[in-house]
Amino acid sequence: MSYESRIFKQLSLPRREEVIRVLLASLLKHQGRVKEFGSGDQEFSNEVADLLGLSTSQRSFLMETIVRKEGRLKTFPAWNRLLFRAADLAAKQKLLARPKETLKLTGRREWMLTEKGIDEALRVSKIPLVHKHQLTVTTYEVQKIQNKLEKAERVKNYNPVDTAKKSRMVTTESLIRSRSFRQAIVQAYDYTCCVCGLKIESPDSLLWEVEAAHIVPHRFYGKDDIWNGIALCRFHHWSFDVGWFTLRNDFTIEINGGINNVPVDHGLMGSLDVLRQAIEPNQPIRLPKRTSIFPHENSISWHRKNIFIYSQ
Repeated sequence: MSYESRIFKQLSLPRREEVIRVLLASLLKHQGRVKEFGSGDQEFSNEVADLLGLSTSQRSFLMETIVRKEGRLKTFPAWNRLLFRAADLAAKQKLLARPKETLKLTGRREWMLTEKGIDEALRVSKIPLVHKHQLTVTTYEVQKIQNKLEKAERVKNYNPVDTAKKSRMVTTESLIRSRSFRQAIVQAYDYTCCVCGLKIESPDSLLWEVEAAHIVPHRFYGKDDIWNGIALCRFHHWSFDVGWFTLRNDFTIEINGGINNVPVDHGLMGSLDVLRQAIEPNQPIRLPKRTSIFPHENSISWHRKNIFIYSQ
């Protein structure tokens, strides 16, 4: 038995497979990624240790090794070593991407869930797989496509309608691209509704209230491109989709004139007239920091001509 295995057994530390299960579930609450262990931040390793019910002695026991090149003794927590061993095994099982892989992708050394990893994390957490699309959780595969969406060169004569979409089959790749679109949009807008500024997440940190709204909707074969999306809360997403408001090319809000015909007892939330007071005309929306990912004028123009007019 190796020195490491002997220490793990002596401390009654959990098996690597058990650590992997908790590790994957914890990553869901960290949006699918966490920086490399041993970087000085013990918050995540403590979180996993808490979930495993580790004692103070199990967390603090120091192992020793000789750094041969320097001829010195190095000490490190046995628990941190076990956490790394579990993550390493998970990477071999294709459940995680290693820090050296994510460094090339994001410029940061992180452990990141893969598509296989998020499926297993959902299973362990007893969350139905069909809910995956709602989560703002990054996987390695989603991040790769998200990078392409964010770095694509802005096209002047952009067509926001995918004319070939009608005949395409739903594939794993298209589902990943759809989630990549959502991630790119909500992150670009800092998880905030671009109309009202609402920013809030669920108590379990798995879901953000904000949604990635297609300017040219899916039902009209709108593309999953960053220039065809804005971040909206659920109320403003619905209001935009049905045509209660649209955007001008200067990104200010234009209200549908039909709002004046809505009965006075409709659209109320207590004493608040949500429909009339939560959508301010002529106000600019909140935009991403980078102008290259602003909504495209062709997408906005399409919405004005094809959605907005239907409700006037």
